[in-house]
Amino acid sequence: MLTIVREQHPDKAWDRFVEQHPAATVAHLSGWGRIAASVYGHTPVYLMAMDDGEPVGVLPLVSMRSRIFGRRLVSMPFLDYGGVLATEGAAAPGAIEQALVDEAMVVAGETGAASLSLRQFQPVPLPHPTANERVTMLLPLTTADAMWKALPSERRNRVRKGEKSGLTAAWCGREALEDFYGVFAVNMRDLGSPVHSRAFFRHVLDELPGTARVLVVRDRDGRAVGAAVCLFFRDTVMMSWVSSLREAFALCPNFVLYWEVIRSACEQGYRTFDLGRSFRNAGTLEFKRQWGAQSHTLPWIFIDSTPGAAPSVERDTSRFATLISAWKRLPVPAANLIGPWIRGQVPN
Repeated sequence: MLTIVREQHPDKAWDRFVEQHPAATVAHLSGWGRIAASVYGHTPVYLMAMDDGEPVGVLPLVSMRSRIFGRRLVSMPFLDYGGVLATEGAAAPGAIEQALVDEAMVVAGETGAASLSLRQFQPVPLPHPTANERVTMLLPLTTADAMWKALPSERRNRVRKGEKSGLTAAWCGREALEDFYGVFAVNMRDLGSPVHSRAFFRHVLDELPGTARVLVVRDRDGRAVGAAVCLFFRDTVMMSWVSSLREAFALCPNFVLYWEVIRSACEQGYRTFDLGRSFRNAGTLEFKRQWGAQSHTLPWIFIDSTPGAAPSVERDTSRFATLISAWKRLPVPAANLIGPWIRGQVPN
């Protein structure tokens, strides 16, 4: 008999199921709910489908309370992926997924959430329309030598320029958090986007040891000019948070950084490099495509639980164009002070 178990503190059975499921993503790991709770005070809800005592599906959720954007139920906020994960053949097609979503809607009603967001990586058999304007860019990996030869000459020349300019890339851990954050916070201000708190990245590195790693690109003087926090899950490396200083663009830190991810991932046997999410019409899409990456549609699902409510910020960012423009003019210390409070309320 199929039953849905609701938990706030799942045991090791949750991550064992995720790690063994062929369609699981890094966003299904239980640690993300704890991170959202510890850093931003949100409430994680873990739904597990059980059949005769055996787990056959999961749906990790975060109940987000925002004074600015209202209450939302998201799987999973701050990440590209999430949503329902079910074992094929354990029940009728779509039965497990629907049971999980039905329980999620009960949670939405109990918490006053205006909508449920499911950030699916692959389509699932649910009777809800998908929003297909977002893609992630995936690059199949082989060997470092083959990947280098396959790059356009313009890519190779820019990597060489960065290296000849004295840029070096190194993989680090928590000790490089300040270097990463110094670059990331400035770039997010320049983009007009509130920045995550330092505590967010500290908890990511502490909660997911081995999964989350820091990559820093330094100039001749040892100053960090580019940095990323990457996530490693199964055969895929994801560049989840990445930035370079605009003042150092002439040195090509982004190119050195991306090539180091490709090179090291190939040497370690990873098969896919996920360059991250973009809208189909975004300028960053072409930069990623020029590395050889191809677009993979993200079939996100949005289900309204409160009729007539304003769409969530992840569905409609156009309302905030004026605020984005104003944010770009803030001094970095001010943006870093106010930004994390706002960023923790935005699921994007």
